[in-house]
Formats: sequence, C-alpha cells, structure tokens
Amino acid sequence: MTVPKINLSPIVWPLVVLIIAFGAFYLKPWQTKQAETISVTAQGTADTVPDIGKITATIESKNPNLDLARRENDKKVEQIVTKLKELGVEEKDIKTQNLNAGQSYEALPADRQVQPMMYPAPPKPNTNNFSTTLEITIRNFDTTDKILSVLTQNGLTNLYGPELTVSDDKLEETKSKAREKAVENAKKKASELAKVTDRKIGKAVKISELGDYGYPIPMMAVSGTDLAEKASRIQPGQNEITINLAVDFSLK
Repeated sequence: MTVPKINLSPIVWPLVVLIIAFGAFYLKPWQTKQAETISVTAQGTADTVPDIGKITATIESKNPNLDLARRENDKKVEQIVTKLKELGVEEKDIKTQNLNAGQSYEALPADRQVQPMMYPAPPKPNTNNFSTTLEITIRNFDTTDKILSVLTQNGLTNLYGPELTVSDDKLEETKSKAREKAVENAKKKASELAKVTDRKIGKAVKISELGDYGYPIPMMAVSGTDLAEKASRIQPGQNEITINLAVDFSLK
C-alpha cells in the first residue's frame, strides 16, 4: 500500500515566518539596552619639591654717549655670563629677556643748576642709559648666593625673583601619582554611593580629566640687597599638585 505524500510547504513556511516575526516583536533586538552607570568626580593630590629657581636681573650703564653706554653694558653682561658659566650655569639657562636704551635724568651739581622760568621745573635729560635684562635659571640652589654676588658686583640695578618652579619631567611624574590617587578616590566614592542602592560598581567606562593646579608661589625681591637677604633663606619646601577627574562606572 502506498502512502500518499503530503506537501507541507504551503503550511510550514508561513508558520516559520510568523514565529520569527513574533520573536522579533517580543525580543525587540533593534532596541539596545542602555547600560546603567554612576558618575562621580574625585580629586587626587601628590607633593613635589621645586627644583628650579628663576631670577630676572637687569644690568644698566649710563653715559652721555649712548653708544658708549651700550659698549660698557655689553662688557658687564659678558663678564657676568662668563662668571655664571664658571659657577656651573649652562648657556641654555642664561637668556636675554630684554634690551632697553633711552635718556635718563641725573641731579646736576649746584654750580651747574639753572633757575627755571616755571615751577615746578620740567625734568631735562642729561645722560643716556642702556640696560640688558637676563633671565637666569638656577638648577642648584646651593649656588644661589654666589650667583647673586656675581650680579651685584657687576652693574646690577634691579632683581626679581627667585621664582621657584618644578621641572617638566618631575611635574609630570607628580601628576601621574595624583591621577592614581584620584582614580582610587573615585572608586571609593562610587562604591559608597552604589552600596546605598544595594548595587555594586563594575569597570570604569569613561574618565575625563577636569584640570590640575598647585604650582610654586614666587618669592619676590625688589632689589639686589633684598634678594641677597632672601637667598640664604630659599627653602624649596613642598608643593601640592592636584588632579581632578570625572569617572563613569558601570553598575551591577
């Protein structure tokens, strides 16, 4: 006896299509489930010791003849640069910051003073000056007093500094330590907040650096004598570098 064959194609395929359509509608694969996260901001700090000092020194010469004033000043600067190099200051750490030339005013002897026709008498230039301003970077604080002596003994008229700073390599190293502490603080903060809602944190999914600060404050001096008095008291101390982060953690 031969069993007749039944063609199921007209029935099966519409059924398969219907099941797939129903599953797609129920599962909605086109809708991506949004990950749950928690966002916190945290701060990390690390200490560092300034290892660089910068001094701005102005050397000035006066002469009725401006060109002679310039020549005299060039000799003073040349002597200073030579002696600074002898103290171990590298050429790259001696930079000409500014040149200035102009008329200046000096009090005349009593026998040369002329009675003015108006009061108060307008000032009259009676000489010329030429000045050079150098920026000197000190990398060995033990030589500070000797460097100041070289400056004060060779025509120095004005001093500013020392401005204590941190070298780039040392600063980046300190920032890295501060970042590590900031991440640790962020984890702790996020864990405490998640615990309140009976959740736990997962991996950090986003980290943004908000900024850093904490640089050495300059020690000011307005004259050679003032700076010489402070030079022996230069104590680099410690400076705090701070890093601020915004971190997003996944929630479990």
